Amino acid sequence: MRRQRFFVLLAAAIVAGPAFGQGVAQRWNVIEAGAVGDGQADCTAVFQRLLDEAGKAGGGVVDVPAGCFRINGNLSIPANVTLQGIYRVPPNSGPRKIGNLTGSVLHAYAGRGSANGPPFIRLAGDNAVIAGLIVAYPEWKQTDVPPVPYPPCVSSQDTENVGIRDCCFLNPFEAVKLVRAARHLVRNVTGYPIQRGIFVDECLDIGRIENVHFWPFGVSYKPDDPFCKWVNTQGVAFELARTDWQYVLNTFCFGYGVGYKFSKSKSGSTNGNFLGLGADSCQRAVVVEQAQTPGLLITNGEFVGRWSSTKAVCVEIGPEVKGKVSLVNCSFWGPIDRCVWMRSPSGQFTANACHFLHWDVRGTGSPAIQLDAGKAIVLGCTFNQENLHVDVGPRIVSVILTANQAAGGFRVDNRAGKRAQIALNEEDRDPFPLSQ
Repeated sequence: MRRQRFFVLLAAAIVAGPAFGQGVAQRWNVIEAGAVGDGQADCTAVFQRLLDEAGKAGGGVVDVPAGCFRINGNLSIPANVTLQGIYRVPPNSGPRKIGNLTGSVLHAYAGRGSANGPPFIRLAGDNAVIAGLIVAYPEWKQTDVPPVPYPPCVSSQDTENVGIRDCCFLNPFEAVKLVRAARHLVRNVTGYPIQRGIFVDECLDIGRIENVHFWPFGVSYKPDDPFCKWVNTQGVAFELARTDWQYVLNTFCFGYGVGYKFSKSKSGSTNGNFLGLGADSCQRAVVVEQAQTPGLLITNGEFVGRWSSTKAVCVEIGPEVKGKVSLVNCSFWGPIDRCVWMRSPSGQFTANACHFLHWDVRGTGSPAIQLDAGKAIVLGCTFNQENLHVDVGPRIVSVILTANQAAGGFRVDNRAGKRAQIALNEEDRDPFPLSQ
Protein backbone atom coordinates (compact mmCIF):
# COMPACT_ATOMS: atom_id res chain seq x y z
CA MET A 1 0.00 0.00 0.00
CA ARG A 2 2.85 2.39 0.88
CA ARG A 3 4.55 1.64 -2.46
CA GLN A 4 1.28 2.28 -4.34
CA ARG A 5 0.81 5.61 -2.48
CA PHE A 6 4.34 6.67 -3.54
CA PHE A 7 3.62 6.15 -7.24
CA VAL A 8 0.31 8.03 -6.98
CA LEU A 9 2.10 11.02 -5.45
CA LEU A 10 4.84 10.83 -8.09
CA ALA A 11 2.29 10.83 -10.91
CA ALA A 12 0.49 13.79 -9.37
CA ALA A 13 3.76 15.74 -9.19
CA ILE A 14 4.48 15.06 -12.86
CA VAL A 15 1.00 16.16 -13.93
CA ALA A 16 1.22 19.30 -11.79
CA GLY A 17 4.27 20.45 -13.77
CA PRO A 18 7.41 22.22 -12.64
CA ALA A 19 7.68 23.83 -9.25
CA PHE A 20 10.28 26.17 -7.79
CA GLY A 21 9.63 28.90 -10.39
CA GLN A 22 10.91 27.13 -13.49
CA GLY A 23 10.25 29.36 -16.51
CA VAL A 24 8.09 28.52 -19.48
CA ALA A 25 9.33 29.37 -22.97
CA GLN A 26 7.58 32.50 -24.21
CA ARG A 27 6.52 33.13 -27.81
CA TRP A 28 4.99 36.05 -29.61
CA ASN A 29 3.32 36.04 -33.04
CA VAL A 30 3.48 39.09 -35.31
CA ILE A 31 0.19 38.36 -37.10
CA GLU A 32 -1.67 37.89 -33.82
CA ALA A 33 -0.23 41.26 -32.76
CA GLY A 34 -1.59 43.01 -35.86
CA ALA A 35 1.05 42.66 -38.59
CA VAL A 36 -0.32 42.17 -42.10
CA GLY A 37 1.63 39.99 -44.51
CA ASP A 38 0.42 41.61 -47.72
CA GLY A 39 3.65 43.42 -48.60
CA GLN A 40 1.85 46.78 -48.39
CA ALA A 41 1.25 47.71 -44.75
CA ASP A 42 4.31 48.87 -42.80
CA CYS A 43 4.88 46.32 -40.04
CA THR A 44 7.95 47.89 -38.44
CA ALA A 45 6.22 49.04 -35.25
CA VAL A 46 4.49 45.70 -34.61
CA PHE A 47 7.68 43.71 -35.09
CA GLN A 48 9.75 46.00 -32.88
CA ARG A 49 7.14 46.09 -30.12
CA LEU A 50 7.14 42.30 -29.87
CA LEU A 51 10.92 42.12 -30.00
CA ASP A 52 11.14 44.62 -27.16
CA GLU A 53 8.53 42.72 -25.13
CA ALA A 54 10.50 39.52 -25.57
CA GLY A 55 13.67 41.28 -24.49
CA LYS A 56 12.04 42.70 -21.36
CA ALA A 57 10.74 39.23 -20.50
CA GLY A 58 14.31 37.93 -20.43
CA GLY A 59 14.14 36.34 -23.86
CA GLY A 60 11.86 34.42 -26.15
CA VAL A 61 10.83 33.76 -29.73
CA VAL A 62 8.98 36.17 -32.00
CA ASP A 63 7.31 34.05 -34.67
CA VAL A 64 6.90 35.30 -38.23
CA PRO A 65 4.30 33.15 -40.05
CA ALA A 66 4.14 32.87 -43.83
CA GLY A 67 3.55 36.19 -45.53
CA CYS A 68 5.33 39.19 -47.06
CA PHE A 69 5.88 41.79 -44.36
CA ARG A 70 6.85 45.31 -45.36
CA ILE A 71 9.42 46.87 -43.03
CA ASN A 72 9.99 50.55 -43.77
CA GLY A 73 12.30 51.07 -40.81
CA ASN A 74 14.94 49.09 -38.96
CA LEU A 75 14.68 46.22 -36.51
CA SER A 76 16.74 45.69 -33.36
CA ILE A 77 16.80 42.26 -31.75
CA PRO A 78 17.55 42.30 -28.02
CA ALA A 79 19.61 39.80 -26.07
CA ASN A 80 18.26 36.25 -25.88
CA VAL A 81 15.57 36.90 -28.49
CA THR A 82 15.03 35.01 -31.76
CA LEU A 83 13.11 36.40 -34.74
CA GLN A 84 11.89 33.10 -36.20
CA GLY A 85 10.35 32.45 -39.61
CA ILE A 86 8.93 29.19 -40.91
CA TYR A 87 12.04 27.83 -42.64
CA ARG A 88 14.11 25.08 -41.10
CA VAL A 89 16.36 24.73 -44.17
CA PRO A 90 18.19 27.47 -46.08
CA PRO A 91 15.55 28.90 -48.46
CA ASN A 92 15.98 30.59 -51.80
CA SER A 93 13.75 32.41 -54.25
CA GLY A 94 13.72 29.73 -56.94
CA PRO A 95 12.27 31.10 -60.19
CA ARG A 96 9.93 33.47 -58.35
CA LYS A 97 10.27 37.24 -58.49
CA ILE A 98 10.45 39.29 -55.30
CA GLY A 99 6.73 40.10 -55.37
CA ASN A 100 5.80 36.40 -55.52
CA LEU A 101 7.99 34.98 -52.77
CA THR A 102 6.46 32.52 -50.32
CA GLY A 103 7.25 31.66 -46.73
CA SER A 104 8.32 34.17 -44.09
CA VAL A 105 9.49 37.16 -46.14
CA LEU A 106 10.63 40.59 -44.97
CA HIS A 107 10.66 43.43 -47.51
CA ALA A 108 13.46 45.88 -46.65
CA TYR A 109 13.23 49.56 -47.62
CA ALA A 110 15.35 51.55 -45.16
CA GLY A 111 18.63 53.20 -46.07
CA ARG A 112 18.40 53.22 -49.86
CA GLY A 113 21.17 55.33 -51.38
CA SER A 114 23.81 55.04 -48.65
CA ALA A 115 25.91 52.19 -47.30
CA ASN A 116 26.62 54.00 -44.02
CA GLY A 117 23.28 54.04 -42.22
CA PRO A 118 21.97 51.68 -39.54
CA PRO A 119 21.54 48.06 -40.61
CA PHE A 120 18.16 46.71 -41.60
CA ILE A 121 18.40 44.19 -38.74
CA ARG A 122 20.71 44.72 -35.78
CA LEU A 123 21.53 41.76 -33.57
CA ALA A 124 21.80 44.11 -30.62
CA GLY A 125 22.40 41.80 -27.68
CA ASP A 126 24.17 38.59 -26.75
CA ASN A 127 22.46 35.46 -28.10
CA ALA A 128 20.26 37.47 -30.49
CA VAL A 129 19.23 35.36 -33.49
CA ILE A 130 17.38 35.58 -36.78
CA ALA A 131 16.24 32.31 -38.32
CA GLY A 132 13.99 30.94 -41.04
CA LEU A 133 13.53 34.17 -43.03
CA ILE A 134 13.88 35.54 -46.54
CA VAL A 135 14.90 39.20 -46.70
CA ALA A 136 14.30 40.88 -50.06
CA TYR A 137 14.79 44.40 -51.39
CA PRO A 138 11.76 45.26 -53.57
CA GLU A 139 13.29 48.52 -54.86
CA TRP A 140 16.34 46.72 -56.26
CA LYS A 141 16.56 46.75 -60.05
CA GLN A 142 18.96 44.76 -62.18
CA THR A 143 19.20 47.75 -64.51
CA ASP A 144 20.74 49.93 -61.77
CA VAL A 145 24.47 49.86 -62.58
CA PRO A 146 26.41 50.68 -60.53
CA PRO A 147 24.07 49.17 -57.94
CA VAL A 148 22.30 51.45 -55.46
CA PRO A 149 23.97 51.08 -52.04
CA TYR A 150 22.20 50.13 -48.82
CA PRO A 151 23.48 49.65 -45.26
CA PRO A 152 24.19 46.05 -44.18
CA CYS A 153 21.17 43.78 -44.12
CA VAL A 154 22.20 42.17 -40.81
CA SER A 155 24.85 43.53 -38.49
CA SER A 156 26.11 42.93 -34.99
CA GLN A 157 28.77 44.73 -32.98
CA ASP A 158 30.10 44.30 -29.43
CA THR A 159 28.11 41.11 -28.83
CA GLU A 160 28.64 37.43 -28.14
CA ASN A 161 27.01 34.28 -29.50
CA VAL A 162 24.73 35.91 -32.06
CA GLY A 163 23.27 33.69 -34.76
CA ILE A 164 21.96 33.78 -38.33
CA ARG A 165 20.35 30.49 -39.42
CA ASP A 166 18.26 29.19 -42.31
CA CYS A 167 17.98 32.56 -44.04
CA CYS A 168 18.09 33.90 -47.60
CA PHE A 169 19.26 37.42 -48.44
CA LEU A 170 18.11 38.49 -51.91
CA ASN A 171 20.21 41.25 -53.48
CA PRO A 172 21.33 43.16 -50.38
CA PHE A 173 24.22 45.52 -51.02
CA GLU A 174 25.96 43.87 -48.04
CA ALA A 175 24.39 40.86 -46.36
CA VAL A 176 26.17 40.32 -43.02
CA LYS A 177 28.60 42.50 -41.06
CA LEU A 178 30.04 41.21 -37.78
CA VAL A 179 32.44 43.37 -35.76
CA ARG A 180 33.56 42.34 -32.27
CA ALA A 181 30.91 39.62 -32.38
CA ALA A 182 32.65 36.78 -30.57
CA ARG A 183 31.56 33.20 -31.23
CA HIS A 184 29.11 34.21 -33.95
CA LEU A 185 27.36 31.42 -35.83
CA VAL A 186 26.25 31.90 -39.44
CA ARG A 187 24.75 28.65 -40.71
CA ASN A 188 22.57 27.60 -43.65
CA VAL A 189 22.45 30.92 -45.49
CA THR A 190 21.75 31.55 -49.18
CA GLY A 191 21.44 34.64 -51.35
CA TYR A 192 23.17 36.92 -53.82
CA PRO A 193 24.74 39.87 -51.99
CA ILE A 194 25.98 42.56 -54.34
CA GLN A 195 29.02 44.38 -53.00
CA ARG A 196 29.90 42.04 -50.12
CA GLY A 197 28.39 38.91 -48.64
CA ILE A 198 29.89 38.43 -45.17
CA PHE A 199 32.43 40.66 -43.40
CA VAL A 200 34.09 39.78 -40.08
CA ASP A 201 36.50 41.96 -38.10
CA GLU A 202 37.85 42.16 -34.54
CA CYS A 203 36.52 38.72 -33.63
CA LEU A 204 38.88 37.50 -30.92
CA ASP A 205 37.05 34.32 -29.97
CA ILE A 206 36.25 31.74 -32.66
CA GLY A 207 33.42 32.56 -35.02
CA ARG A 208 31.83 29.97 -37.30
CA ILE A 209 30.46 30.31 -40.84
CA GLU A 210 28.91 27.12 -42.22
CA ASN A 211 26.85 26.01 -45.22
CA VAL A 212 26.63 29.33 -47.03
CA HIS A 213 25.67 29.46 -50.72
CA PHE A 214 25.94 32.77 -52.58
CA TRP A 215 24.59 32.36 -56.12
CA PRO A 216 22.48 34.57 -58.49
CA PHE A 217 19.14 33.87 -56.82
CA GLY A 218 16.56 36.37 -57.98
CA VAL A 219 18.73 37.55 -60.90
CA SER A 220 18.48 36.91 -64.64
CA TYR A 221 22.11 35.84 -64.89
CA LYS A 222 24.25 36.38 -67.97
CA PRO A 223 28.04 36.83 -67.76
CA ASP A 224 27.92 39.94 -69.96
CA ASP A 225 24.88 41.53 -68.30
CA PRO A 226 26.06 44.89 -66.84
CA PHE A 227 24.80 44.12 -63.33
CA CYS A 228 26.20 40.59 -63.29
CA LYS A 229 29.50 41.86 -64.67
CA TRP A 230 29.67 44.50 -61.94
CA VAL A 231 29.28 41.89 -59.20
CA ASN A 232 31.68 39.60 -61.08
CA THR A 233 34.41 42.24 -61.05
CA GLN A 234 33.65 44.39 -57.98
CA GLY A 235 31.82 42.14 -55.52
CA VAL A 236 33.38 40.17 -52.65
CA ALA A 237 31.55 37.11 -51.32
CA PHE A 238 33.46 36.57 -48.06
CA GLU A 239 35.86 39.01 -46.40
CA LEU A 240 37.72 38.24 -43.21
CA ALA A 241 39.91 40.86 -41.53
CA ARG A 242 41.00 40.44 -37.88
CA THR A 243 39.50 37.20 -36.69
CA ASP A 244 41.22 34.56 -34.56
CA TRP A 245 40.63 30.84 -35.03
CA GLN A 246 37.89 31.48 -37.57
CA TYR A 247 36.12 28.33 -38.81
CA VAL A 248 34.59 28.34 -42.31
CA LEU A 249 32.94 25.10 -43.46
CA ASN A 250 31.19 24.07 -46.71
CA THR A 251 30.75 27.47 -48.34
CA PHE A 252 30.26 28.39 -51.99
CA CYS A 253 30.04 31.50 -54.13
CA PHE A 254 29.44 32.11 -57.82
CA GLY A 255 30.14 35.13 -59.97
CA TYR A 256 32.15 37.47 -57.75
CA GLY A 257 35.20 39.62 -58.31
CA VAL A 258 36.74 37.96 -55.24
CA GLY A 259 35.39 34.82 -53.64
CA TYR A 260 37.35 34.79 -50.38
CA LYS A 261 39.27 37.91 -49.34
CA PHE A 262 41.65 37.82 -46.39
CA SER A 263 42.24 41.49 -45.67
CA LYS A 264 43.97 43.57 -43.03
CA SER A 265 42.14 46.08 -40.85
CA LYS A 266 43.57 48.38 -38.18
CA SER A 267 43.13 45.45 -35.76
CA GLY A 268 45.01 42.88 -37.83
CA SER A 269 44.31 39.88 -40.04
CA THR A 270 43.05 36.29 -39.96
CA ASN A 271 44.07 32.84 -38.91
CA GLY A 272 41.77 29.89 -39.17
CA ASN A 273 40.46 26.66 -40.61
CA PHE A 274 38.80 26.74 -44.03
CA LEU A 275 37.29 23.45 -45.19
CA GLY A 276 35.25 22.88 -48.33
CA LEU A 277 35.59 26.29 -49.99
CA GLY A 278 34.03 26.72 -53.42
CA ALA A 279 34.46 29.70 -55.75
CA ASP A 280 33.07 29.40 -59.28
CA SER A 281 33.41 32.03 -62.01
CA CYS A 282 35.44 34.43 -59.87
CA GLN A 283 38.10 36.82 -61.13
CA ARG A 284 40.04 35.94 -57.97
CA ALA A 285 38.81 32.91 -56.07
CA VAL A 286 41.08 33.70 -53.10
CA VAL A 287 42.97 36.92 -52.38
CA VAL A 288 45.29 37.06 -49.38
CA GLU A 289 46.30 40.60 -48.48
CA GLN A 290 47.54 39.57 -45.05
CA ALA A 291 47.49 36.56 -42.72
CA GLN A 292 48.49 35.95 -39.13
CA THR A 293 51.58 33.84 -38.51
CA PRO A 294 49.55 30.71 -37.55
CA GLY A 295 48.31 30.87 -41.13
CA LEU A 296 45.35 30.08 -43.32
CA LEU A 297 44.59 26.35 -43.47
CA ILE A 298 42.61 25.76 -46.68
CA THR A 299 41.48 22.19 -47.42
CA ASN A 300 39.21 20.74 -50.12
CA GLY A 301 38.91 23.93 -52.12
CA GLU A 302 37.33 24.02 -55.60
CA PHE A 303 38.38 27.07 -57.58
CA VAL A 304 37.16 28.01 -61.06
CA GLY A 305 38.16 31.02 -63.17
CA ARG A 306 35.71 33.70 -64.17
CA TRP A 307 33.63 32.80 -67.20
CA SER A 308 34.61 34.80 -70.31
CA SER A 309 37.75 36.10 -68.58
CA THR A 310 41.33 35.51 -69.74
CA LYS A 311 43.05 36.98 -66.67
CA ALA A 312 41.61 35.04 -63.74
CA VAL A 313 43.98 33.98 -60.95
CA CYS A 314 42.54 31.53 -58.46
CA VAL A 315 44.80 32.12 -55.44
CA GLU A 316 46.77 35.37 -55.17
CA ILE A 317 49.06 35.89 -52.17
CA GLY A 318 49.90 39.58 -51.97
CA PRO A 319 53.29 41.20 -51.42
CA GLU A 320 52.62 42.22 -47.78
CA VAL A 321 51.66 38.79 -46.44
CA LYS A 322 53.63 37.66 -43.37
CA GLY A 323 51.86 34.40 -42.51
CA LYS A 324 51.57 31.04 -44.21
CA VAL A 325 48.97 29.96 -46.75
CA SER A 326 48.45 26.18 -46.96
CA LEU A 327 46.42 24.44 -49.67
CA VAL A 328 45.57 20.75 -49.25
CA ASN A 329 43.53 18.64 -51.69
CA CYS A 330 42.33 21.60 -53.74
CA SER A 331 41.34 21.54 -57.42
CA PHE A 332 41.61 24.24 -60.10
CA TRP A 333 39.80 24.33 -63.45
CA GLY A 334 38.03 26.51 -65.98
CA PRO A 335 39.19 29.71 -67.76
CA ILE A 336 42.29 30.41 -65.65
CA ASP A 337 45.45 32.35 -66.44
CA ARG A 338 47.40 31.19 -63.35
CA CYS A 339 46.13 28.92 -60.61
CA VAL A 340 48.44 30.30 -57.89
CA TRP A 341 50.42 33.54 -57.77
CA MET A 342 52.77 33.84 -54.79
CA ARG A 343 54.10 37.41 -54.48
CA SER A 344 55.16 37.81 -50.84
CA PRO A 345 58.91 37.93 -50.03
CA SER A 346 58.29 37.22 -46.34
CA GLY A 347 55.36 34.80 -46.55
CA GLN A 348 55.18 31.06 -47.10
CA PHE A 349 53.00 28.98 -49.41
CA THR A 350 52.45 25.23 -49.59
CA ALA A 351 50.36 23.10 -51.95
CA ASN A 352 49.90 19.45 -51.03
CA ALA A 353 47.92 16.85 -53.01
CA CYS A 354 46.30 19.52 -55.19
CA HIS A 355 45.05 19.00 -58.75
CA PHE A 356 45.66 21.60 -61.46
CA LEU A 357 43.40 20.86 -64.41
CA HIS A 358 43.41 24.06 -66.51
CA TRP A 359 45.51 27.22 -66.83
CA ASP A 360 47.11 29.49 -69.45
CA VAL A 361 43.73 30.15 -71.05
CA ARG A 362 45.28 32.74 -73.41
CA GLY A 363 47.99 30.37 -74.59
CA THR A 364 50.77 32.83 -73.73
CA GLY A 365 52.86 30.48 -71.59
CA SER A 366 51.51 31.28 -68.12
CA PRO A 367 52.46 28.68 -65.47
CA ALA A 368 50.02 26.86 -63.25
CA ILE A 369 51.97 28.15 -60.23
CA GLN A 370 53.92 31.40 -60.34
CA LEU A 371 56.36 31.84 -57.44
CA ASP A 372 57.77 35.37 -57.44
CA ALA A 373 59.18 35.56 -53.91
CA GLY A 374 59.25 34.06 -50.41
CA LYS A 375 59.18 30.38 -49.52
CA ALA A 376 57.13 27.61 -51.10
CA ILE A 377 56.62 23.85 -51.11
CA VAL A 378 54.71 22.02 -53.85
CA LEU A 379 54.35 18.37 -52.87
CA GLY A 380 52.43 15.46 -54.35
CA CYS A 381 50.39 17.51 -56.80
CA THR A 382 49.06 16.56 -60.23
CA PHE A 383 48.99 18.70 -63.38
CA ASN A 384 46.71 17.88 -66.31
CA GLN A 385 48.31 19.96 -69.07
CA GLU A 386 51.71 19.77 -70.75
CA ASN A 387 52.33 23.49 -70.32
CA LEU A 388 54.75 25.10 -67.87
CA HIS A 389 53.83 23.87 -64.42
CA VAL A 390 55.87 26.02 -62.01
CA ASP A 391 57.70 29.29 -62.60
CA VAL A 392 60.35 29.99 -59.92
CA GLY A 393 61.43 33.64 -59.88
CA PRO A 394 64.85 34.97 -58.87
CA ARG A 395 63.56 36.53 -55.61
CA ILE A 396 62.54 33.17 -54.16
CA VAL A 397 64.14 32.48 -50.75
CA SER A 398 63.54 28.73 -50.78
CA VAL A 399 61.36 26.38 -52.80
CA ILE A 400 60.94 22.60 -52.66
CA LEU A 401 59.19 20.84 -55.54
CA THR A 402 58.90 17.10 -55.10
CA ALA A 403 56.76 14.03 -55.85
CA ASN A 404 54.64 15.79 -58.48
CA GLN A 405 53.10 14.18 -61.55
CA ALA A 406 52.32 16.04 -64.75
CA ALA A 407 51.17 15.38 -68.28
CA GLY A 408 54.29 15.30 -70.44
CA GLY A 409 56.52 15.40 -67.36
CA PHE A 410 56.90 18.00 -64.63
CA ARG A 411 58.20 21.24 -66.15
CA VAL A 412 59.80 24.02 -64.12
CA ASP A 413 61.37 27.32 -65.15
CA ASN A 414 63.89 27.82 -62.33
CA ARG A 415 65.60 31.21 -62.04
CA ALA A 416 66.48 30.82 -58.36
CA GLY A 417 69.36 28.40 -58.83
CA LYS A 418 70.22 26.23 -55.84
CA ARG A 419 67.56 27.88 -53.69
CA ALA A 420 65.14 25.62 -55.57
CA GLN A 421 65.25 21.92 -54.70
CA ILE A 422 63.53 19.89 -57.41
CA ALA A 423 63.47 16.10 -57.07
CA LEU A 424 61.47 12.89 -57.49
CA ASN A 425 58.98 14.41 -59.92
CA GLU A 426 57.64 12.80 -63.09
CA GLU A 427 60.43 13.27 -65.60
CA ASP A 428 60.11 15.99 -68.22
CA ARG A 429 60.28 14.18 -71.55
CA ASP A 430 61.19 17.38 -73.43
CA PRO A 431 64.74 16.85 -74.77
CA PHE A 432 65.24 20.63 -74.55
CA PRO A 433 64.22 21.50 -70.97
CA LEU A 434 63.63 25.01 -69.73
CA SER A 435 66.38 26.95 -67.96
CA GLN A 436 68.20 24.98 -65.29
